[in-house]
Amino acid sequence: MIRYEVLVVKGSHRQQREEEILRDWGPWGTSARAFHFGTRSLRETEFTTSETTAKTLLEKAKVSPPPSPVRPTGEHHTIALPEPSPEPLNTIGLGEALSRRRSVREFGEEPLRLRDLSALLTAARPTRPETHPDIPATGNVFKTSPSGGARHPTEVYVYARNVEGLAQGVYHYDGFRHGLTPLDGKIDDDQLIALAGDQQWTGNAGALLIYTSVIERNQWKYPVSRTYRVLLMDVGHLSQTVYLLATALGLNVTFTAALRDELVEDLLGCDPANELVLGMSVVGNRL
Repeated sequence: MIRYEVLVVKGSHRQQREEEILRDWGPWGTSARAFHFGTRSLRETEFTTSETTAKTLLEKAKVSPPPSPVRPTGEHHTIALPEPSPEPLNTIGLGEALSRRRSVREFGEEPLRLRDLSALLTAARPTRPETHPDIPATGNVFKTSPSGGARHPTEVYVYARNVEGLAQGVYHYDGFRHGLTPLDGKIDDDQLIALAGDQQWTGNAGALLIYTSVIERNQWKYPVSRTYRVLLMDVGHLSQTVYLLATALGLNVTFTAALRDELVEDLLGCDPANELVLGMSVVGNRL
């Protein structure tokens, strides 16, 4: 049992190392330690070349097609969004947008303009959905934010609280159609605040962009536990793009992961076994 490290010899280097890990990781509990150390790559970890991976996936797709890169809309009607004008987004340069970017938790009472919401959602819109030869076979998608393996597992939902021309309620964003599909969820401001971890300021927003992750998109290409890390990175990339777009448009925005997952799942109608709630961007006009 000592050989297989089920038991640890008192006073050994292994005991010392475990005590160091407990000291550093103790406040986060057992699950965080298990996730991090269980998904580390080791010295002997083998990686395949991109050429080998591409060939393997093309063969795999013949017997096991990749999952859809966007959630199906079903029988629901999709509301077309106005094409965003490039002028507002080009009023300041990238460097200035980066330096101005802030998390602001105060919002004006004016409704969020639909064209501004449309511009924010272009962060999740495919930039060239039909031009890459591997898209039909592997499900690769290309957007303005990077995504591991071009999988883009992140789905975007919109809770329109105070948006020009939209009824209050929850919508799913279809990036391929650049439209919003109305869902059944609707909550009042008190329920919204409860959903957002009792953060009172969320009840004054124009809209919430809620991010979930469809795990099968990444699992199809990367069937290893380490891929869970990539799902978290994906949301970070996307939310930063939303931050920069909001800054260019003169909007206030904050990202938060302080959510009551079960309440969000109920609102969106997503199953936590295959679609994970990860965070949201809260957006509105300036005061």
